[in-house]
Amino acid sequence: MGGAFVEKIEILKQTDLFRGLPLSFFPTVIPLLEKKSFTEGGTIFQEGDVGEDIYIVGAGSVSIIVNIPEIGEEEVAILKPYDFFGEMAIIDGDVRSATAIAHKGTEVFKIRRNDFLSLIDEEAPYATEILENIILKLSIRIRSTSDKLNMFYLMDMGV
Repeated sequence: MGGAFVEKIEILKQTDLFRGLPLSFFPTVIPLLEKKSFTEGGTIFQEGDVGEDIYIVGAGSVSIIVNIPEIGEEEVAILKPYDFFGEMAIIDGDVRSATAIAHKGTEVFKIRRNDFLSLIDEEAPYATEILENIILKLSIRIRSTSDKLNMFYLMDMGV
């Protein structure tokens, strides 16, 4: 097997997006993965862009930045290898709610929204598990963001 195939299998095995799924499922996903490389400070997507893809960090790290009114840009997360992001685009196809900026030597694997939705339709036995993985990650991120917003509010109030 080629190095690219093995690399993609490793990404799929390690990411929470496909946690709990059998190795036999991964060859179905591999053709959907598109590798992208970014230099330090490269924009993967920007807040307000139409969301079309979900990403998995392959190497390096990615900062997730939101623009908070009257405060400015704030880094809300730093993602490391095997973390996935951009999942809200898979669910609602709406504009991005944050900006994703690459750090030095960052590689990501992207899956287009239409390909992902086709995968869910065609691989129904695994759809529930994949969607549960996304929901769990969203729940964790919403709680974390809520905690950070509360902190900003308290700081703004001078507490």
